[in-house]
Amino acid sequence: MPGRGVLPFPHVAGLPHPSRKAAAAVAVVALAGLLPGPPGPARAQTGPTATLVAVIDTSAWGSPDPAGLALRPATDRLLASDSEVDETGRFRGANLFEARRSGSVRRSYDLTRFTDEPTGVAVNPRNPSVLYVSDDVEDRIFVVRAGPDGRWGTADDRATSFPTRPFGCRDPEGLAFGRRSLFIADGEGTEVFRVRRRGAFDGAPPRGDDLVTRFDTSGLGLRDPEGVEFDPTSGHLFVVSRRDAVIVEVTLVGDAVRAYDLSGSAIDHPSGIAVAPGEGGALLAYVSDRGLDNAVDPGEDDGRIYVFSLAP
Repeated sequence: MPGRGVLPFPHVAGLPHPSRKAAAAVAVVALAGLLPGPPGPARAQTGPTATLVAVIDTSAWGSPDPAGLALRPATDRLLASDSEVDETGRFRGANLFEARRSGSVRRSYDLTRFTDEPTGVAVNPRNPSVLYVSDDVEDRIFVVRAGPDGRWGTADDRATSFPTRPFGCRDPEGLAFGRRSLFIADGEGTEVFRVRRRGAFDGAPPRGDDLVTRFDTSGLGLRDPEGVEFDPTSGHLFVVSRRDAVIVEVTLVGDAVRAYDLSGSAIDHPSGIAVAPGEGGALLAYVSDRGLDNAVDPGEDDGRIYVFSLAP
């Protein structure tokens, strides 16, 4: 029987049990102009493909609107934030969930001491006690250091924050860590910002001394980027957009590498992304889907995480 919260698919090598495989591969979009139009049939495509291998039902966790995703290397588990659950009757004192990659929740955290709008999350593999959280209402990035109890969101934590508006980021949503930098997806501005620290993350001058650069995503076919992830193996970023069923892989300065079309899946509103190694050189991409916003339907409970295998 499948684990709680995981929709039933046959097992796929490279994904921890209980893993699942969908019936069809989703072809990669050709980058001749980038995203020139709808892809042809999967059998007519060459190059890498995105294959749906699992769908995780986050509503089984008490998360109707999963937003940010990150892989926590210290535990090989997923972190999923929910920025809307506190506005529903389903809130049970948790807006960050830690789950096995197979979909079963192991721990949950209440971050409302710092933010009730945890939109994006990221971790530093070399400092697993530190959690980075974006808040797209306050337009701030929080740096939360767990205290002796090892749990984020409790009284022994130490937290700092810096604003994003001073460097032009007015809708900080997706968040990723890599190369001593934070990468921030700005949905409203259709940009990805790179914040490079020169010590601790403290924002752009004159408040801090971080170095900030950016690149545009609209030319990549991403009209509302909500999720970004750094892959340490390739050194590339993977970006998803709420309005576009595609994963776009880019360099750190925003040059297109390849794009994976997800329209053959049932994904509705991609909101976050995390990547992890699979077998045979493939990369697994975990993409959260908020589904119907609870501002439209307060009773909605349709959160999902779609798992795709990105073949080389």
